[in-house]
Amino acid sequence: MVEMRTNPDKKPSVPQFFLLSIAEVARLLHTDVERGLSQSAIPELQVEYGRNVLETGGGTSALSILAGQAFNAMVLILIMAMAVSFGIRSWIEGGVISAVILLNIVVGFLQEYSSAKTMDSLRSLASPSANLVRDGRTVVVPSAQVVPGDLVELKTGDVVPADIRLVDSMNFETDEALLTGESLPVDKDHEATWHEKQSGDPWDPRDVAIGDRVTMAFSSTTVTKGRALGIVVATGMKTEIGAIAESLSRTGVSKRTAEANEDGHVPFYRYIAMYVLKVADSIGSFLGLTVGTPLHRKLSQLAILLFFIAVIFAVVVFAANSFSTADEIVIYAVATGLSMIPASLVVCI
Repeated sequence: MVEMRTNPDKKPSVPQFFLLSIAEVARLLHTDVERGLSQSAIPELQVEYGRNVLETGGGTSALSILAGQAFNAMVLILIMAMAVSFGIRSWIEGGVISAVILLNIVVGFLQEYSSAKTMDSLRSLASPSANLVRDGRTVVVPSAQVVPGDLVELKTGDVVPADIRLVDSMNFETDEALLTGESLPVDKDHEATWHEKQSGDPWDPRDVAIGDRVTMAFSSTTVTKGRALGIVVATGMKTEIGAIAESLSRTGVSKRTAEANEDGHVPFYRYIAMYVLKVADSIGSFLGLTVGTPLHRKLSQLAILLFFIAVIFAVVVFAANSFSTADEIVIYAVATGLSMIPASLVVCI
């Protein structure tokens, strides 16, 4: 028995199936814990929930990754410094900056391309088929046809086809390293319960780590020992592995449209506002301020901030030398500005 604190004032937006009893899960998903779903109900459920597949996009584009490495805020600042250096015929300084830029782009491209391949490999993690109980009979179907409410049989060596609330288990363990990083298999218990404590800090069921949800078996994990029977509670992009796929493929760019009035007419000024926002989005996307992960966006914001600080220091250098444009002063100003830029930060991130 596992004791957890719950907060009655903070309700999850979706059912937390790992907290529910087997009977409650079966009632919510309109299934039978012994006979499974009726075969006649499957077509309607497949239309409602869609295919049990990961929508991982159109694959990895090496060209887009290379462009992203070459045209981010940090590298653009270095390119500007390189242009100034070559402009005043400071070949050595310009060559050094060029080498730093090339190193950033090449190493960054290789690292990001390798990471992007992980996105494509998510497709291969899915189980090709699943052993289901439908109408009281065991059938084998492609995993893409599994729907919430299906009763799934699992045994050692199987790949879990969807997120499952366990109904029965015997010495059942799964390898969840791809979700949690845990190197050891997780021992599952379909009878584990959670009870509310009357004291202590408020607790949200969504705070329970994936590895602690011992009444669940998750899509794309591998059964390392034992056997189990469970009800499918989530498929496709609604699974935990689907959430990872969605976060990796999210672009962060929103579509801009002109909103109409209540009478259906769109005022002219709203078209102007829409195009202004689209231009702003394009600039933000080019500079990396509106696309990528939160870490990438913060990195781009840091680069722009450092650019303005570098400009201020360069102006100070020129002011201290009566705004002379002698080559030595320009080199000193550029060097002072570049000292503010962590040139290899992109590669480190």
